[in-house]
Amino acid sequence: MLSEGEKEKTIRYISDRRCQSGGYCFYQLDEPNLSDTWYALGCLEVLQAAFSDNLTQEYLSRFVNQTRGLSGLYRLWYLFWSFRYLKRTIPEQLIAHLLACPVPTIFHSGTIESASLFEPLYCYVILCEEAGIQHSESERKKIQEEVLRWQHPSGGFGRDKATLIETRHAVAILQGFHIETDAERIYSFLTRCIDEQSGFVNVPSSHPGYLEHLDAGIALAKLLSRPVPNRYQCLLYLDKCRNTNGGYARSGFGGNSTLEYTWYAIRSLCGLHNKTGWNW
Repeated sequence: MLSEGEKEKTIRYISDRRCQSGGYCFYQLDEPNLSDTWYALGCLEVLQAAFSDNLTQEYLSRFVNQTRGLSGLYRLWYLFWSFRYLKRTIPEQLIAHLLACPVPTIFHSGTIESASLFEPLYCYVILCEEAGIQHSESERKKIQEEVLRWQHPSGGFGRDKATLIETRHAVAILQGFHIETDAERIYSFLTRCIDEQSGFVNVPSSHPGYLEHLDAGIALAKLLSRPVPNRYQCLLYLDKCRNTNGGYARSGFGGNSTLEYTWYAIRSLCGLHNKTGWNW
């Protein structure tokens, strides 16, 4: 995966973005946010860096009761994983909030900024799976119908056209509800997203690809229990995205490191080297 020297440099990059007031911020001001905190703690967990942080726990605790609506679901996601990394347990309040959360509905009129039509439902299903929350057969069937209506003849899923990120989310949702998928057809779509420069692109024959697309491609292959195609090129692109400070940029063509893309990179390296440490 990473050499010891590279690993230590990445851990230092992450640790330097820990705010004095708790939590993390990629631009190194004392302005922590939940997403950067999740990315940072997730990386440290996978890199097996020892950490115990009461101030960060206090920072996270301020948001435990702010989990209503769509933005609340994302907060629930960040809090759930961050507490698991820090404490190895999930606060009962978060489980209660998840139980009270309605099943997100897939809307065709999603915002143009959204990378995935399925993202809210994906977050909800994965959290329920991790928390051991069961759903009725009628709910399961409704989700199955709602997701499968967005599958294209190519095997991929998406709003107007099949995309790699949306396909990854759709497959994870279906598997979370123990619904069988046409793995061969979906894997065929994945192979059409191969890019000789960036590993994977979000839409077949498009260019360029970015680190989030590489992450989605690796994750989808793992969900389908298939080998990651274009593995060597993925490793080369990850190396191009790595900056001298130990963090990773979105593109192999240059850019600033962020905690978000460092998390994508570390998670991708785990997938390429068959390491444990994440499953979503």
